[in-house]
Amino acid sequence: MKLHTLHSGLAALITLLAISAAHAGEPQAERFRSAYGCEVVYERHGDVQKGDAPTVILAHGFKRNRDSMRGWAQHWAELGIPSLILDFCNATLINGHHQRNAEDMRALAEKLELERVVYAGFSAGGLAAYLAALDDPATVAYLGLDSVDSGDLAREAPRELSVPALFLVGKPSMCNARGNFSPVFERWPNYTVTHVPRATHCHFELPYNKRCAWLCGRRSPEETSALQSELRTLATHWLLQTAYPDIKR
Repeated sequence: MKLHTLHSGLAALITLLAISAAHAGEPQAERFRSAYGCEVVYERHGDVQKGDAPTVILAHGFKRNRDSMRGWAQHWAELGIPSLILDFCNATLINGHHQRNAEDMRALAEKLELERVVYAGFSAGGLAAYLAALDDPATVAYLGLDSVDSGDLAREAPRELSVPALFLVGKPSMCNARGNFSPVFERWPNYTVTHVPRATHCHFELPYNKRCAWLCGRRSPEETSALQSELRTLATHWLLQTAYPDIKR
């Protein structure tokens, strides 16, 4: 009986070790407590550490999660660009709590003692990232992936970003609030704005979510692949030029 128990224990240990080995290269979920009481879950991609190299903190859209941004983080990590993706925990069905989300992004940077940060985000996450970038002295750049304003938080911000900012913008539709970040670009002409008119709001998520196309517009699989490749190229080329000039291309 004892021998059987020993064998069972060894088998379980071997199984656990095999699982651990299989997942050793995968990012592990980490957590911290938001100032508003809920738990923020995040992942590290690449060599995230304090020091001279900036880290991208990348935010997802409204009622989405970090899964929808993981493709971006993986792509950048392969090139040597460290990044963090996180799940916002303060949003509700009737209130995105974008300012709180911005505070959580800054809190993550502070928790990890990051000295240089690129704030980036998709849709409403682009708004949270924008607000975070405005208030964090560690900000070195901002990247907006079809950013969407809410309650005029971005349009009525009291100042512009003092760092390089790139906004990649898709076709205006109900999904990106008819391109309602445009007043921000018009108010602050120093921002760089690149329009990709065939791209729907869905193409800025990576991986692509086919269900998103039901609401935001369909493209053929071939065009979807081409558009996402174009967006990756535009965003990554700008990041490398702006924040990572030492990375060989």
